[in-house]
Amino acid sequence: MSAEGVKKSASSTLAYQLVMDRLKLVEEEIVRASHSEVALVRRLAEYLHHAGGKRLRPAMVLLCAQACGYKGDDDIELGAIVEFIHTATLVHDDILDEAQLRRGHASANQIWGNQVAVLLGDYIYIRSMAMSVSLGDLRIVQILADATSRLVEGEILDVSHTGDASMTREMYIDILDRKTASLFAACSLSGAVLAGAPREIEDGLVIYAWNLGMAFQLVDDCLDYAADPDRLGKQTGADLREGKVTLPFIYLLERATGESREHALGCLGNAELTPESFARVVADMQEHGCLEDSLREALAYSRKSQDGLAGLPPSTAKEALAELPDFVIARQH
Repeated sequence: MSAEGVKKSASSTLAYQLVMDRLKLVEEEIVRASHSEVALVRRLAEYLHHAGGKRLRPAMVLLCAQACGYKGDDDIELGAIVEFIHTATLVHDDILDEAQLRRGHASANQIWGNQVAVLLGDYIYIRSMAMSVSLGDLRIVQILADATSRLVEGEILDVSHTGDASMTREMYIDILDRKTASLFAACSLSGAVLAGAPREIEDGLVIYAWNLGMAFQLVDDCLDYAADPDRLGKQTGADLREGKVTLPFIYLLERATGESREHALGCLGNAELTPESFARVVADMQEHGCLEDSLREALAYSRKSQDGLAGLPPSTAKEALAELPDFVIARQH
């Protein structure tokens, strides 16, 4: 299988078709849980709802719970909780990166300024924890709290290495583990716990989701250099302008020499990076196979994720989970 050979889209995947109705209920829960007597908070909640997104993490919660035989309705609340946690990180990310766009819309920090956006991110985190307590399962609360702690650790590591041309692949993978894969794993594990699945099923779903999260972020980092900006919903080259050293850039510094390497170093963290300079970096990455090899690593993680599904009994939900890695690899935004 190659990335070029996978043609799935979010709307066509079995995963989204299977949980679409319940994802609509998750959206309703996000709106309900965001309600506040403070008018500005209500406006912020409307912004979050309309900002949308793939809702991949709630979909994973719903699918994992369903694959484990869950029949109740708390998966709706749990899906909203993990989306709250994810959204809070995006809001804080945009502040740190001074981003102007998020999913094709003006970012919260651009609309209301950094002070209000910081409070918005904090508010969403706090609401997510309060909602998790209402589920009445302390183990799920612990899973989500641990994942959130690791996620913030990943954010701190990411920021501390801004502009760090000495970043290694091992350091980069550690950041991905904390910043992205930890929440993916928490989505699958909490869904399994909600369903009362045996420990071996829980362990398998953690393997599945962690590897899926790693693949997702690797693809995301490749898209920042190779995607169509209109489909991506933000300007390409944002990582380079902000000084974020991701795997394609790590490979470029390892493989390029002379003027190509010096040009890449001069572009790192350059907020005034020109389209021509960015295009040269992308061309050098293509020449040295940096994007191809990064995507190959994403494919390896996506294949490894399938191992975690072996213990699940046959079901349509299991088939949908098995299909998600193809969607993650093939996505264009």
